[in-house]
Amino acid sequence: MFKLFKNNQHKRHLLKAFSNCFNALRDELGNVPVKMQSSHEITGSVLGSCRGYAIANKINESHFNLIVDAVFEELFRRESVAVQTKTEKWLRTEDETFMLAYYHAKSKAIKSKTLDLSWLSDYAGKHFKAGHQVMFDII
Repeated sequence: MFKLFKNNQHKRHLLKAFSNCFNALRDELGNVPVKMQSSHEITGSVLGSCRGYAIANKINESHFNLIVDAVFEELFRRESVAVQTKTEKWLRTEDETFMLAYYHAKSKAIKSKTLDLSWLSDYAGKHFKAGHQVMFDII
């Protein structure tokens, strides 16, 4: 029972950390820029940060998978499954750009038990434009 509570705490912590990380880039509906969905650097950093945090906090594999799924859903919403599929392919094929981002993020997360993502927020702010949702009045 206690372990389940602890894992939910980790999940909430990661969801909040990533939500805050990309908050400046979200549009009015809370969506991150579409180009982030196909960014090797962003997805590698997200997965690597989650993995490093899991190692630092001794989170087992099944709970790690649930947390990663929740983080990707929070960030990429309805495209999360497609983004996770691409991310898994890049991890499996050891895509060079993806792996550099993954290992960089993983090592930062292991060193910082609180998961400081300011470096990722800075990177995203420099490489992506904030999303803007166009809303039309229905007459």
